[in-house]
Order: sequence, then structure tokens, then C-alpha cells
Amino acid sequence: MGLKPIQLSSAAGFAWGSIAIAASLIFTKNDSSFQKRVSFYQEAGAAFGYKSPFSNSFQNDAGIMYAIRKWMALGLTINILYFNDDINNTWAFGFRPFIRWYPYQRNKIKLFFEYGAGCAYSISRFPLTGTGWKADTARTGTRFNFSTKYSAGAEFQLRKSVLLQLGIRHFHLSNGNIKGIQRNPSYDGNGLFAGLIYAVRN
Repeated sequence: MGLKPIQLSSAAGFAWGSIAIAASLIFTKNDSSFQKRVSFYQEAGAAFGYKSPFSNSFQNDAGIMYAIRKWMALGLTINILYFNDDINNTWAFGFRPFIRWYPYQRNKIKLFFEYGAGCAYSISRFPLTGTGWKADTARTGTRFNFSTKYSAGAEFQLRKSVLLQLGIRHFHLSNGNIKGIQRNPSYDGNGLFAGLIYAVRN
């Protein structure tokens, strides 16, 4: 995830995700026996930067999902983010629409792949770059940034309407060069997350 050859962490990633959603709806039929449902969920996780800046990021998301196919759900989440390393120390707040596909479902276990893109606003400019404890004042990020997340994981049914979700995630944040390429150092991290889903029964 986040590999340059397939440009997952760019505008191309958003375009491919949108195309995948449209294709899923256009070229598949709705199962009349499937009962569409709404779910509320909360998840928390951490990611670790694998390139400069090597920030640790902690995320807490809460949102809603709407299952429109047995194997696909649309969602919207509110994000609270915290970034920390030798140079960066800031909070960010944002939102992210996403789609979740379920390629495998059996008994009380469902495997999923998730893609989402949104935006976030941080208290301080992020990311800052530099060496040691010294920030590079010529190359700093901005308070407003775009974000993309790619996840894979599993949902486990605990009770009739309650599910546990566990997964791995790639997280990317940058401003899309809105202030020029010199003001757009990006953040990329991989990590884990866990949470609960509450399915509203019709």
C-alpha cells in the first residue's frame, strides 16, 4: 500500500477509488433479498511513518456506514489525529468518506478492503521536516491537508448487532501542492486499528 508505481497516495488514488465505486454499482445487480442497513462504528489505531518525517500518528474515528450491497458499504467518518516525533507535535481534525468491500463472508467472519479520501485541519503546520530537533523552515507543510487511507481487515460478530473490527492500514497526508511543491512534504505511515460496529436492525 502506498507504493509509487500504482500511485495510491495521490489524486490518481482518489480517481481509481471513485471509478471502482461506480463500476460496482453499475455492473452488479441489487439482491432483492438483501436488507440494506445502517451501522455506527468507532475505531482507534496507530501508524508509524516509514519515511521522513518519521512521525507516530494516533487516530480515533467515529462514523456511519450504509450497506448498499451484501458485499459493499459506503461510509463517512469524523477523524481526530495526533502526530508526534522529534519535530512535530500537533493535533488534526477532519472527515473522510470511504467505501468498504467484503470479498469473503462466512458464518460470523467477514474480510474487507477499504478505501477512503478526505481532508484534515491541524492546529500547527504539518508535517515539518528536518534533522534531529531542528526543523527545516524552508520546507514545511500546511494546516489544511488531504488524507487517504487504505485498509484491510476482518469483522467478527460478537452479538446479534455488535461486531469487532481489526485491521491494518496505510495512511497518507499531504496538501496536493496547493502552496507549491516546496510546501508539500507528505506523511506516510502504516499501522493497526481496532474498533466496534453497531448494526441498526430494520
